[in-house]
Amino acid sequence: MKINQIFLSIVVIVIIFGAIFITKAVDLWQTKNTKIPQTYQSGEFKGQYDPSDIRGSYTFSEVSELYQIPLEDLGNAFAVQSNFSSFQCKDLESIYVLAKVAGKEVGTDSVSLFVALYKGLPITINDATYLPNKAESILLNAGKMTEEQKTFIASHLTDVEKASTVIRNETSTENPSFVKGKTTFLEVLAIGVKKEAIETALNTSIVDTSAVIRDFCTARGLEFTDVKAKIQTLIDQK
Repeated sequence: MKINQIFLSIVVIVIIFGAIFITKAVDLWQTKNTKIPQTYQSGEFKGQYDPSDIRGSYTFSEVSELYQIPLEDLGNAFAVQSNFSSFQCKDLESIYVLAKVAGKEVGTDSVSLFVALYKGLPITINDATYLPNKAESILLNAGKMTEEQKTFIASHLTDVEKASTVIRNETSTENPSFVKGKTTFLEVLAIGVKKEAIETALNTSIVDTSAVIRDFCTARGLEFTDVKAKIQTLIDQK
């Protein structure tokens, strides 16, 4: 009986490793997830990659390769200072957090929009999606936008410095209560308050800075009005 069990174990191991060897030999074995966006299913652009399927985990290098756009144009359009190649689309939100607070979102959807307009590909334009100022001239040079798209882009550009000014105005004496029901920690950090200072004031750690402060208080059993006052004090001390 023991011999049969040992023999059976050997057979199973041989089958498993044999299958791996064979699939590798015919180039079917993959250890990495390949990022391939969906394609247009009909029309003039059938079979081409659809920019609306670009995901936050895509790097600029992957976007550049998939859509045949110079990496430098992507990096310069979104004002990424370095590491164009490994920069992930989702990380734009951390760069343009000030713009988001001002109501102008720059993120993965912005990359999708930029790629579509750069290549002249169809895409549903969302009025909430914005592009950095630098993107406009690059898109104009690409020469694929319609007049309607040019008009849209001209009214959907954002400048980090201007966004910063808008936010700082919200903390002026005319409107001293910056922390409201839907304010996130990220918005507070965006105006220059240090995460360490908030954690010290609240005597607790903050793992997710994108969390809404009121929700954070509810989850931790903290009184929102007390937390709000402490954070507001940090803002006023800036």
